Amino acid sequence: MKLDTENIALSHSSIGTRRHITVFRFGRGRTGPKIYLQGGLHADEPPGMLILHHLVRLLQKRDDEPNGEIIIVPCANPIGLSQRFQGHIAGRSDLGVGGNFNRNFPDVSNLFREQLSLLRSEDYAMDEQAVRLALRRAVAALTSKTELDSMKQALLSLAIDADYVLDVHCDDGEVVYAFVSDPDHPDVSLLSSHIGSVATMGGWVEAVTFPGSCYRPWRAARELLPGGSTTRRLAATLEYRGTRDVSDDVAIEDALGLMGFMEAVGILEPKGKVPQDTSTLHTTLECIDYVEAHAHGVILFQRRLARRWWLARRSRKFSTLRAVSGVSSKLALPELCSGVPEVG
Repeated sequence: MKLDTENIALSHSSIGTRRHITVFRFGRGRTGPKIYLQGGLHADEPPGMLILHHLVRLLQKRDDEPNGEIIIVPCANPIGLSQRFQGHIAGRSDLGVGGNFNRNFPDVSNLFREQLSLLRSEDYAMDEQAVRLALRRAVAALTSKTELDSMKQALLSLAIDADYVLDVHCDDGEVVYAFVSDPDHPDVSLLSSHIGSVATMGGWVEAVTFPGSCYRPWRAARELLPGGSTTRRLAATLEYRGTRDVSDDVAIEDALGLMGFMEAVGILEPKGKVPQDTSTLHTTLECIDYVEAHAHGVILFQRRLARRWWLARRSRKFSTLRAVSGVSSKLALPELCSGVPEVG
């Protein structure tokens, strides 16, 4: 498969320093569905970067071309990757401007409305192509005051008009799970099965994350053009295990899973990749809660992560807090959300 590589320069951060984002494109300019994948927005989360590195290599080895466009940015955050302290990458939050790298992305919904109105005044047909054009113009109209602003604008410019936006992260151990913008999207189950998600949670939050920034203007488009001229978009955060769960063998399997998803939704021609045999719990963000510790100490889990939601039905107390004093006590789970099915 033909690969096009592009470097997008960010604005200067200081004298003598300029960073860039490397973009890998397959099927550039081809009609059909578009998928955007990025890793390393939290620059201290290496699994996504390795998975997408292998995905690029696997796509290069294919002898066909995509039925649309594929954009991959394995290392989406060169700013975070440069924040190194005593051998550790402090890549979750910006140490210059401050704040989580995956927060405060611009919501271009209002700019999109303005651009769509201008296109309507120019007698453009109010169809999906007009929506895509208005979205691209809305992102181009943003003003970047800092290097971080320019990075966010660059990433949005690549993803804003995509049918599928997959932001690849990791947590702190063991399992794969996902957050999706629209839990009723017809391809959510396909995504869950191909990535091997043990739990996929739907909904969107007020904090404007990167997937949320991509999804919100499409939601506005469906409200402005309710006649069905815009199709549904899927933006997702994929959490691939923990920061230490990094190996070529695992990453290649994960990359094959992503390629299998692209085959399942028609971006690639099917090559026979079978989805993982995973029983996924599909629920909503309203069904997520925190367990509050009532003393200082160390949390000791009594079951592996993949089994905890299963255990919740059978035992309301599933982990132990062992304080420095040596006294241990049980932590109780919150009540299950009514939207979560019982498990036999």
